Formats: sequence, C-alpha cells, structure tokens
Amino acid sequence: MTTERPGTVIPPEQARDWLAAAALPGRPKLRTAAVCQVLETVFTVVQWTALAWIASRALDHRTETAWLRPDLLLLGVGGVLAAAAAWGAARAQAAGRRRISATIRRNLVAGLLPTGWRRVQPDAATAALASVELTDDIADFHAQVLPQRLSAGASMAVVLAVTAAVQWPAAVVLLLASLLIPLNMRLAGLLAEEGAKERLAAATYLGAVVLDSFRGMRTLRGIGALTRRRAELADADSDLNDTTMAIVRRAFVSGAVTDVVITFSVAVNATYIGLSLLGYVHIAAAPHVTLFGGLLALLLCPMYFQPMRTLAAAHHSRERAAAAAPALMPLLAEPHPLRQPDPSATTEPCDIRLDDVALRFPHADQPVLARVDLTFPRGRWTAVTGPSGAGKTTLLSLIAGAREPSSGTVRWQSPTGVSQPHLGSCVWIGQQTVLLPGSIADNIRIARPSATPADIEHAVAAAGLTDVVARLPHGLDTRLGEGGAGLSTGEARRIAVARAFLRDTGLWILDEPTAHLDPAAEARIIDVLRTATQGRTVVVATHSPALTRRADTVFGLADGILHAVREATAV
Repeated sequence: MTTERPGTVIPPEQARDWLAAAALPGRPKLRTAAVCQVLETVFTVVQWTALAWIASRALDHRTETAWLRPDLLLLGVGGVLAAAAAWGAARAQAAGRRRISATIRRNLVAGLLPTGWRRVQPDAATAALASVELTDDIADFHAQVLPQRLSAGASMAVVLAVTAAVQWPAAVVLLLASLLIPLNMRLAGLLAEEGAKERLAAATYLGAVVLDSFRGMRTLRGIGALTRRRAELADADSDLNDTTMAIVRRAFVSGAVTDVVITFSVAVNATYIGLSLLGYVHIAAAPHVTLFGGLLALLLCPMYFQPMRTLAAAHHSRERAAAAAPALMPLLAEPHPLRQPDPSATTEPCDIRLDDVALRFPHADQPVLARVDLTFPRGRWTAVTGPSGAGKTTLLSLIAGAREPSSGTVRWQSPTGVSQPHLGSCVWIGQQTVLLPGSIADNIRIARPSATPADIEHAVAAAGLTDVVARLPHGLDTRLGEGGAGLSTGEARRIAVARAFLRDTGLWILDEPTAHLDPAAEARIIDVLRTATQGRTVVVATHSPALTRRADTVFGLADGILHAVREATAV
C-alpha cells in the first residue's frame, strides 16, 4: 500500500489497484463462501426437482402412502443440504469481511494515532468517517461481490444445464434475457459513481460540523451562535439525506429495469410451457413438454437470475467502495524501510543527531526549523526554550519520530547502532495527562501490560507516588473518576512519570511537563523526573526557569534556529 499526503489526488488506477489488494486478507474465506454458494445452488436444484416430481405426481393423481418415497426423501435431503450450504456461505462471508475490515483498521490506527509509523494528521471528522463508515464500505463490497463473482457463472451454468436438459427452448429464453442485464448494471454503475462521491463529501462535512460543534460548544454559547450552528447542522444533514436518497432512487430504477427483464423472460417461458401443455404450441426440434419438465423449468427460471440480481445489488456497493478508497488511502500507514518495527528497540540511552534538518509546513511563509545541525548528548538532560509558537513541540515530534522533516535526517545513535526515530520506542510526557477509566494500577500498567505488582510498586516509588497511594482508601486499586477526578494535576503528572518509568526506555521526551503547576508542585515534579531519568537521555521543551536551571544543556529556539547553546548551572 502506498501512503499519500492528505489532500493528494489519488490516480484512479492506483485506487483500483489498492481496492483489489484490500480483499487479500479475506480472500480465502470468501472463496470458501463462493464454493458454498455453488453447492447451495446444486442442492436447491435437487430440491426443486423433487418438488416438481411431487407436484406432477399429485396433478396426475398418482399418490402413494409410503413414508420413504424417493421424491419426499430427495426433497428433504436437498432442503437440508441447501440450508447447510447457505449457512456455511454466510459464515465464510462474515469471516472474510471481518478479516478485511480488521486489516484496514489496523493500518488506519498506525496512520492516525500518534504512535508507530504515523505520517499524517487528518481532521477528526475524516478520521472518524474513515474508521467507522469507509472501512465498512470496502469490507462490505468485497464480502458481497467477491463470492458472488466467483460463484455466479457456475451457479447459472448449473441451472441453465438442467433447464436445457428438460426444455432447451426455455434455456434459450433465459440466455437471451441474461445478455441485457450486464448492460443495465453498467449504466446503473455510471449513475451511482457520481452519487457515491457526493454522499461521501456530504457525510464528511456533516461529521466535521458535529465534531466542531461539540468541541466549541462553550464558545458558541458564549457568543450567541448556537442558533446559527443549529441551522448549519440542519443544512448539512439535509445535504446528506438528499445525496443518499438520490443513490436510493438510482438503485431503485436500476432494480426495476432488471426486474422487468427477469419478469418478461419468466412470462415468456410460462406462456410457452402453458400453451405447449395445452397443445397449442409445438416446436419441431424441441422435446415434448411434460408436466414435470414444465414445472421444473418454471421453478428454475427465477433461480437462474438470482446471482445476477445479487451482483446488480452489489454493484452500488462497488461504487461506494470506489469512492471510499481514495479517501482512505492517504490515511493508511506504510512501514518505512529503514524503520525499526520493534517498539522496545531503544532501551538504552542514545545520542540524538540532527543532520541539516529543516521543516516547513505547506503554505507557511517561514520554516519552523531551518538547517538544524547538532547532537543532543546521550544520558543528559537537554532543555529547549523559546517563545510560544517557536516550534519547540514540533522539534520534539521530529526527535520522537512522530513526524518527518522536510529535509535532512534525524537519527538515534546508541552504543549498539543507529536507528531512525520511532515513537513507540521512547517515552513522551506532555502537558496533559490522559487517565483512563480504571484503577491507578491499571493506568500505570498501560505502559507494560505484563508488569508484575512488584514492577508497579517500583514505578510508584520512582515517581514519588508512595505517599499519595498510601492515603487513598484502596491504594493502587483506587478507581479514578472521569478525567482523573480525585487527583491533583501534579499527582496525575506523577502517574505519567510512573508509566514512563515502567516503560523502561533510554529516551524521554518531555513537553512542558511542569505546566499549570504551582511552584511547590513544580519543584516536586522536577525532583521526581531527575530521579526517575538518571542515566537516560532527556529532551524537554519548557518555559520554566526552574526546570531550565536543572537541565545539563540548554538550547534556545527562535525564528527556526536553535542557538545560544550553553551548559546550565545545576542547582
């Protein structure tokens, strides 16, 4: 898979290739589903043959009282086997769909979340739509179409062969009618393609409006803009409804045309068989129409068209998948060929080398970083200071591997070798600590799920949380409220330190770790961090003079240039 930048136009042929490749994880299961569908057709033909046999005997007034009549036995066996094949097909389709959607979502996680090989930063609405709806569109398309495409020819051939064996004129009518349906499917697909793109755009816009409304609810209420935003939501919802209904109308018209063709062919065969049974019509080269043969041919006529009806219905899902593929492709992650896939690869301190690194955002007048060429020393604290908006967090994201520079290279150099940055192999502590529902121990164990109670106790001690845990009613098993309710900002920050310590990596990236703390709490956090990171490489972005004084090396960042390198005075 090829990762494109957001906003890049994906060539249609590239999108088609990716869409076809997306089916690979589920293809074995979907092939099994196709085999089951063919078997279902065979057993259903057996069932209809037995039913026609029973009906013809009844209409001829030939009845038997035996319970083990061959026609009843054939009907029962055919029905049971057909039901079993249908069940197997449904199970295999569901399994194939799950495999496809799971693979796509796994790559989406790598591309969207700030971990692993993240290289894109889409808006929240696009990410949500891709994760929930677009992934399902592609998985549904393959689960519906691939088994049917593989089985349709064989299933129709079985029905046509049996029909031809009993009444070949009826088979000729079916064959001629089937030639019209692919043309109708193609025309329907051309109409649906544009509608699918319009619906995708409308759904993305509605998602963006909803998410922005939730994020900015207080601001909207404060400036009295709720009524206007309500109108925008109603308009976006109306647009999505209109585009969806347009697709439904097109699908209805396409289905109606298909139904007309099928109904006409069935009516022609019914008329021919009925008139032949009455003796009004006789084709010289055709076999004599018997009641059994006529009933069987009429029962098989709708069954012959069923695979094509299913394909026609799935044709619209193909257009939705075709519209979803170009939207999904820029968000998917592709492992970098030089990147280390092992998240625990950097367990020892390392030098951080920036060689001629520059970073400029699209359409920006000035670069965030301009030709930075320096080394952050191994096993020491390096502080980066500068005004807000100077690019300190951006620099940290380059060092951690959360983004790539526009030019130049960033490398981690340890005694055992050189590797590219990978966010999963370092620790990042930011201004806000995310605490999840659960106990304090659960929140610390996130860093290493396999950690033992002794490991957690050690991390708690290293983060200076021992006294905090001791005064809580249930200790480490104390459950936290929403957003960490029950803990102060400094205590929540120390939980982040405990997580980082438990992670046990040689590189710590700290982004304003003492922000929003009073001087006393700030001093405690600085002491905790200095103790927990002994012997590790630490890079910290900060405005805090107290934290800067405790650093070993200090850089100033302004106008895209790191300058004024000096040795800090330890306190």
